[in-house]
Amino acid sequence: MLSLFSTNSDKAGFRLQYMEVYNWGTFHDKIFRINPKGNNSLLTGANASGKSTFIDALLTLLVPVKKDRFYNQSSGVEKKGDRTEETYVCGHYGNIQREGELSTTTQTLRGKDTYSVLLASFSNTDQKSITLFQVRWFASDGKLNRAFGIAYVPLDIEKDFSQFDGKGNWKKRLDKTYNSNSNKKKVEFFDGPTFYGERISDVFGMRSIKGLSLFNQVVGVKVLEDLDEFIRTNMLEEYKEDNENAEEKFIKLKSSFTTLIDAKTNIEKAKEQIEQLKPINEIAIELAKIQNEIQKLNLSKDMSVYWFAEKSVELFELELLKSHTQLDELNDELKVLKEREDLLKGEERSLSISIETDEVGGKIKELDKDIKQLEKSRDLRKTKLDEYNIIAKRIELSSNPSIDIFKGNREISKNKKNEYQLKIDSETENQRKLKNEEDSLVLQSDEIVATIQALQKNKNNISGKEADIRENIIAHVGATKEEIPFIGELIKVREEEKEWELSIEKVLHNFALRLIVPDKYYSKVNEYVNKTNLNGRIVYQRYRGFTSLDSFTAKSISENSLVNKIGFKEKNLYTPWLEDIIANQYNYSCVNDLSEFNRYDERAITKEGLVKFGKGKHEKDDRPHISKRENYVLGWDNKEKISNLKKNLIEIQSSQVKNKKDITTIYGLIKGLGNLKDDCFSIFSTYTKYDDIDWQTYANQVQEKEDAKKTLEATNDRVKSLQEQLAKVREALALLSDADIKNKNKEIFQLEEIVIKEIISDLEFNKKLLDSIGSKDTSEFEMLNLELLKVDFADIKVKQTEFQKNNASKLKELENSNESNERKVIKLISEFKNPPIEITDKFKDWRSDVSRLPDSNNIDLLGEYQTFYQKLIADDLPRFEKKFNEYLQDTILRKIGDFRMFFENWSDSIKENIRLLNESLKEIDFKNSPITYIQLISQRRKNQLVDDFRDLLYKAIPNFKEIEATIDGKKNHFYTNIEPLITKLENEKWRQEVMEVRSWYSYKAEEFYKETNQKFKTYENMGQLSGGEKAQLTYTILGSAIAYQFGLTKEGLQTNSFRFIAIDEAFKAQDEDKARYLITLCKQLHLQLLVVTPSDNIHIVEDAISFVHFVERKDEKYSWLYDMPIEQFKEERNNFINK
Repeated sequence: MLSLFSTNSDKAGFRLQYMEVYNWGTFHDKIFRINPKGNNSLLTGANASGKSTFIDALLTLLVPVKKDRFYNQSSGVEKKGDRTEETYVCGHYGNIQREGELSTTTQTLRGKDTYSVLLASFSNTDQKSITLFQVRWFASDGKLNRAFGIAYVPLDIEKDFSQFDGKGNWKKRLDKTYNSNSNKKKVEFFDGPTFYGERISDVFGMRSIKGLSLFNQVVGVKVLEDLDEFIRTNMLEEYKEDNENAEEKFIKLKSSFTTLIDAKTNIEKAKEQIEQLKPINEIAIELAKIQNEIQKLNLSKDMSVYWFAEKSVELFELELLKSHTQLDELNDELKVLKEREDLLKGEERSLSISIETDEVGGKIKELDKDIKQLEKSRDLRKTKLDEYNIIAKRIELSSNPSIDIFKGNREISKNKKNEYQLKIDSETENQRKLKNEEDSLVLQSDEIVATIQALQKNKNNISGKEADIRENIIAHVGATKEEIPFIGELIKVREEEKEWELSIEKVLHNFALRLIVPDKYYSKVNEYVNKTNLNGRIVYQRYRGFTSLDSFTAKSISENSLVNKIGFKEKNLYTPWLEDIIANQYNYSCVNDLSEFNRYDERAITKEGLVKFGKGKHEKDDRPHISKRENYVLGWDNKEKISNLKKNLIEIQSSQVKNKKDITTIYGLIKGLGNLKDDCFSIFSTYTKYDDIDWQTYANQVQEKEDAKKTLEATNDRVKSLQEQLAKVREALALLSDADIKNKNKEIFQLEEIVIKEIISDLEFNKKLLDSIGSKDTSEFEMLNLELLKVDFADIKVKQTEFQKNNASKLKELENSNESNERKVIKLISEFKNPPIEITDKFKDWRSDVSRLPDSNNIDLLGEYQTFYQKLIADDLPRFEKKFNEYLQDTILRKIGDFRMFFENWSDSIKENIRLLNESLKEIDFKNSPITYIQLISQRRKNQLVDDFRDLLYKAIPNFKEIEATIDGKKNHFYTNIEPLITKLENEKWRQEVMEVRSWYSYKAEEFYKETNQKFKTYENMGQLSGGEKAQLTYTILGSAIAYQFGLTKEGLQTNSFRFIAIDEAFKAQDEDKARYLITLCKQLHLQLLVVTPSDNIHIVEDAISFVHFVERKDEKYSWLYDMPIEQFKEERNNFINK
């Protein structure tokens, strides 16, 4: 350590050369000057002469911040309020109570139209000069203005400040005089006392601005009574970091805590609002659904009118056509019956004539002719029936039908034809799909073969367009695949973590397809990619080398993190960089079940492939091309992928064989269905009349004719036989005419006059209805009412009535449900907008949040509540939780740590200050025979409150392993350890006691022999010491502080150190030996001393001073200053002291 005495006194630091005051206190209307010329000097005079006024001017120059100084220190009353800068500028010199007045009036030497100047000039042996100056004047509004400056040349008031004006021209003149022709400013002006003070401490080589506060303490030094309190309050200053003391640090921490609590409150409020809005949202959804259903039902009701009209027209037209066909058939049948009637009538006439003429032979011949004709008709119909039966059997219809079954078969065949057509259409579509599948399988097979070939060539898992583009890039820039790899070639899922391969592939798939481009190829790659049509897409990442500071800090990576489940290619340039990127950007937690998944706010995946990103986004992509193993891209070995692709190729080839077999099968099926369709067509197009296949009727007639013939041939009674035949014919004719023909005519009448006319009437009505409605698309209506598609002519009116009745019933039910839900939601909205008092007390801004939402009677604006609800869920709550977690992270990791470290640093700074003070004290001789020195000792006090505080601080610092172990670890730590600390610190009395670190220690002084360093004496109780001993100890300890703060031991700053102190009335009632000790101490420290003492104590210091500055009071209101060498003062002492 550099000795305090390594320089001699005439080379040591900046010393006061002269000081001037103008219009300061009772120094009025004249420039008063002292000239110590760097030597010790004495400021003396009678009491109340103006000594303290002059010293206050010195303090004002050197201690510019008002809170760091106090005037009139010799009075012994700190911060005495009757002396201020304003009173000094105005020249207050006393009070007077004039006759007739109730109060006193302050007497002043000057009004507010004056100005005041203070100036002190210091220099060192390097010929450096520093002049401090301050100017004060009053503005038009009575406010005192101040100007601060430092000059690096000697200034004086008469030369440089006599032309003062309130507009600032005096500044301009100073600037022009000293700065205009100089590269470096010789005069500096400062906006306020703080910057001015900082500059003083800097130019005078002080350790900090605290040196100025120490100067203030030295001026008014008092003999200590309590050593412990003296050291704590005078030697150890209040600790600050970032210009903030302990209380300010607490306020800052509490502000963060308040912000955190506000964020927590916002989360709770959002959750409460979500909880209350949830049923409103559900009802809103239900109401929207009901309204939609009502709208659909109304549309359906309107559409049903059109649909039923259109369907009626369709069915009625078909039925009308069918009725006309049936009418034609009935008329044909009637014609056949009448033809038979004519035959029977002819036969009747013939028999009657034969009876009359007895022409039996002619009759037998006629019968033969009839039999032949009837047999021919019979055989023709028999052949047609056989053909009919064959077709009927193929399409599963009844063979050998009766007339009713024949008619039914015709209708059934029409329907079956349509059904077979639908089946043909369906199978044709299946055939088309199989053809498409055949094309797709061929394409897949070709792609897999190409992929396998590419993989065998590239030796990695990435093929296709990306691999082709990479090949082109490296061919152009002259690089290798190892130099420009895909990221997927450098990472793979660990063997023991294969169950996570699907999920990890989904998360890293796109990232793995990025190329890494090192700086050496970066420009060439840009050039090629920019000018080339890639016919595809490529993403590449520029690599500039890995210098991330993250690699030097422990990342918050949990055991189940994705990064722990993948391996990185060893001995690869890019691996450390890649590990860092994945750890930071893809730090997903791999969770085993949904309950764990739900606890994460972001970045979590399940084995099944559900991914949670940030900001509430979730995704699960199960598309085949994503999930197939053959499409995986991670890994630097593709043997497994090629094996999977080969297996897939075999499966596709098997599918191709099956596909071809299916195509052949379906071709045969379509051909068979076509044949059946043609059979159906034949049934209703070829066989139009039952008579075409009714061979039995003709067979019966043949038999009758043959029987008649046999009878004629066998009988002898020819006439009798003819009469019997005639009776039978007449009986058959009567049955035919009175029954069959009559009934047939009734059927025709019923069909023609009733059924057909009714159909025509309904048809015309529905056509007119359709014309009035216009054309409509009924496809959606039919999709919603598929059961109506089965309606037919027989039940369409019934179905229409049922549909309309059912529609009306549903509408009524929905309208009732709508009214009920509206009543519920009105109540819920009212409760939401007007919550109970416990809600509004807890969440003060609840009402302002909901005030803009519509009132409960505006049901049509219910969507605004849904929007508010969705915003809370998707935006507000996640944002509040994110902010809370960020604040929580900041509070736990940084601010609590900073807060605790502040007190640890303060404690360390106390120990360091004591150490530095002791270094100075060891160089100061406390006693001379034998020579001793003083050391300060600090010991931790026993204080339960402080111990509690330190324990709370310790617990507030988290164990990161514990808080990271669970999702709510940070929150639990906050509530358990941080919140109790903040709550306790909110007690101001407790806080002030525990946060004053200087009071954590007790202080004492110990005296040691310099020669042996053996302890001689301990100073704790100052009451046991004499006044002189107390003063000597005080000066010694204060001297060490001066040496430390003024930089007297700082290497390289000796000539620039500050070597001037002033002591105001320090020797009053003191032991002269101890006063002289103070002077000796200043000599040891090479300090220039300005002693302020009344004239009756001059003898104590006159041998140690070179100049005297004598102050006297004139006319009870002016102070006058005489400046002289000590020799002159001694010669003229009587002229001054006895004046």
